[in-house]
Amino acid sequence: MTTITGRLQEAGFDATQADALAQDIEQKKYGPLLRQLLLRGLWADVVDESLPRPQWLERWRALGESGFPFINAPALQRLLDAGVNVHDLTDVVRSAQVLTIYNIAQLIDEPCRDLGYDLEETPDLALAAIDAAGAVHRCGSLHEEIEERDPAGRHGQPRSLELRQFGGLPDAQQEALRDLLEKKAWSQAAMLWKRATGGELAHCLLTVQRLARQL
Repeated sequence: MTTITGRLQEAGFDATQADALAQDIEQKKYGPLLRQLLLRGLWADVVDESLPRPQWLERWRALGESGFPFINAPALQRLLDAGVNVHDLTDVVRSAQVLTIYNIAQLIDEPCRDLGYDLEETPDLALAAIDAAGAVHRCGSLHEEIEERDPAGRHGQPRSLELRQFGGLPDAQQEALRDLLEKKAWSQAAMLWKRATGGELAHCLLTVQRLARQL
C-alpha cells in the first residue's frame, strides 16, 4: 500500500525530505509541502541539460507540430538550419528559463513588490493556500530557496564549456576521467581529454584542472 512518504519519493524527494514532509503532513502543517511542491514544479519546466542529445528539441518540435501555443517551432528550426550548436542553444534556453522561474518565485513571495513598499497605502500581502478545513498555510520564501533546488547542483548558474563537453562524453569516459581527477593525475586526465575532445595538450591540461574544481 502506497504511503505519502513513498509517493513523495516517487515524485523525486529523497528519503530524508520525504520523511520530514510526511511528518509535517501528519501534523497538518502543509506550508513546507506547498513550498517544496512549488519549487519542484518550477524546476520541472526547465530543460534537462544532462543528456548528450537534448531531448527538449524533440519535445518542442512535437508540440509545435501539434499546434500547441507558445512554441515557435519555425524559429527553432531556422536556428538549427543556420548551424547553431544544439548544446549552446540548450544553455541559452535554460538560462532564460531559470531567470523566469526565479522571477515567478519572487512574484509569488512579494506580489506587491512592483508597487513599491515606500508608500503607506501599499499592502503587505503574501500568497497562501487554504486546506479543506479552512486553515491557512503559508509556503514561506520561494525565491530564497529556488537556487538550492537546482537539479544540476549549480544553484542556477550556467554550465561552463568544459562541463558541457564532459556531459557529452560516454559514461565510461566520464567515470575514468572523474577517477583521474580525484587522484589529481593531471597528465593522464589531459591525455584522456585530448583523445575525447581534441585540442592542444597544454590546453587540455588547463581544461581538466578547471573541470576538477567544478565536479
